[in-house]
Amino acid sequence: MASSYPYTYPGTPRQQAAFYQQMALVQKDELLGFLLALLLGTFGAHRFYLGETGWGIAYVVFMWTGSPTLLGFIECFFMPARVRTYNAVRAAQIAAWVSQTFPPEPAR
Repeated sequence: MASSYPYTYPGTPRQQAAFYQQMALVQKDELLGFLLALLLGTFGAHRFYLGETGWGIAYVVFMWTGSPTLLGFIECFFMPARVRTYNAVRAAQIAAWVSQTFPPEPAR
């Protein structure tokens, strides 16, 4: 599992289990982000998907202008990189949480 997983945590087995479990809950998919921007970009679905609620609401409010449609089409090409950045930030946050919550056991 760890070899095919892009984010790793070099801790104890207990810490690694907690890390992978939490990452599985928050990790986003690049292809889904791309498709949401391409097909539902007018409604800001890709923004809501990444937790950018304010931007998502702005897309919905201004969808009658046509601008969100154009922006969604343009952003679909940048979504894989944005999703990777989102996942990397979440991995760093989870790693910090795991380090604090599950300190390494002292050597015997």
